Amino acid sequence: MSPAVAGKASPPGATSDSVVALARRLSPELVAAAYDAEAARQAIGAAGAQPDPFVKFEAWGVNAQRGVGERRVGVQQELKLWGKTGLERDIAAAEADVASHKARATTADLIARIRTVHAEYNAAYAALELSRELKRRVDELLGLLQSRYGATAVDQQDVIKGRIEASTADVDVVRREGELRSVMARLNALVGRPPLTPFDRPAGFRRLKPGLTLAIVQSRARGANPVLAASASEVGAAKGTKALKDLNYYPNVTLGALYVQRPGGGADTGEFLLGFKVPLQYEAKDAEQRAATSRLGAAHARNDAVRLKLDGDVAAIWFGLEAAGKAIRIHETRQLPPARESVAVSKNGFEAGSTDLAFVLEAERRLRNVDLELLKLRVEEQTRYAELERMAGGTL
Repeated sequence: MSPAVAGKASPPGATSDSVVALARRLSPELVAAAYDAEAARQAIGAAGAQPDPFVKFEAWGVNAQRGVGERRVGVQQELKLWGKTGLERDIAAAEADVASHKARATTADLIARIRTVHAEYNAAYAALELSRELKRRVDELLGLLQSRYGATAVDQQDVIKGRIEASTADVDVVRREGELRSVMARLNALVGRPPLTPFDRPAGFRRLKPGLTLAIVQSRARGANPVLAASASEVGAAKGTKALKDLNYYPNVTLGALYVQRPGGGADTGEFLLGFKVPLQYEAKDAEQRAATSRLGAAHARNDAVRLKLDGDVAAIWFGLEAAGKAIRIHETRQLPPARESVAVSKNGFEAGSTDLAFVLEAERRLRNVDLELLKLRVEEQTRYAELERMAGGTL
C-alpha cells in the first residue's frame, strides 16, 4: 500500500482473526514459547556427540645436569559405543518434539483466550449500543411527558419517574462504556500492546462451522491436540532414556596414542592405550534402570490420562455448546419478537394516552433483559467453540 492508504487503514479488531494475526506477531508469550522450542531443537546438535579428545604434553626425567630426559606428546579419546550416541540423539529429538508441541499448546491456548475476549468485546459494544438506544427512547418519553405536563394535568409523578429513568439510562451508558474499555484493555494485554491502543469496531460474532458432530471433534482432537502430542513425545523420550540406562553395563572405551622423544640420543618410541571403566557398581546401575522403568510407566500412564481427559473435556464442552445454541434459538424465535412487540404496543398506547408510563418502562426493561441475555448466550457459545478449537489444536 502507498503511505497515504496505509495511514488510513483501520486498526485490527473487527474480527477475531485480525486480532489473532496481530498476536502472532506481537505476543511475548508466543515469542517465549518459540524460543523454548528453538532451544530444544538446537540441543539435538549437541546430543550424541563423542567427548572432546584429551591432549597432553609431558616431560620426564628432568634434572639440572641432563635437562629433559623424555618428551611425551599424546592424545586420548573416550568413545561411546553400543549405540549410546544414537539413543542420546533420539532422546534429544523427542524432547525437542515435546517443546514444539508445548509451543503449539501455548499458541492454541492464547488464540482461544483471544477469541473469547473478542466475543466479550462484541457483546460489550452491542450492550453499549443497546444502552444508548434505550437512553434515546427514554429521553423521547421524558420529552413527551414534559410537554403533556406543561399543557394538561398529567400526574407530576410520571414526570418524576421519567426523569429518574432517564438518569438511570445515563448511568447505564457510562457503565457500559467502562466495561467496553475494560474489555479492550484485556484484549490488548493478550495481544501484547499498551492497554489504551484502539481497536476497530467489531463486525459481529464469528460464524460457527456447520455440520460439526461430537465424533468429528473428538477425532480431530485425538489427532491434533498439542498436549496429547507432547505427552506421546514424553513417552518416546522416556523409552530412549530407559534403553540408554540399559547400556550402563557396557562401558565406554578410551583409546590413546603417545609419541616419546628422547633428546639424549635414545631412539624415539610410541605408546598406545586401550582402557575402560569396570562396571562394578551394579546396585547403582540397577537403581538407575529401575528409575528409568518407573519414569517410562509414569509417562505411559500420563499419556492415557491425557487422552481420557481430552475425550471427556471435548464431550463436556460440546454439550454446553449445543445447549447454548438451543437457548439462542429459543430467545431469537420465542422471546425477542414478543418483547419487541410489547415495546411497540406500549409506546403507541402511551402516545395515544391509553397506557401508563409504568407499562412502557416495564416493556423496555423486559426487551433489554432479553437482549442482554441473548448477548451472554452468544458469548458463551463463542467461548465454548473457542475451547473446542483449542482442544482440536486449531481452527475447526
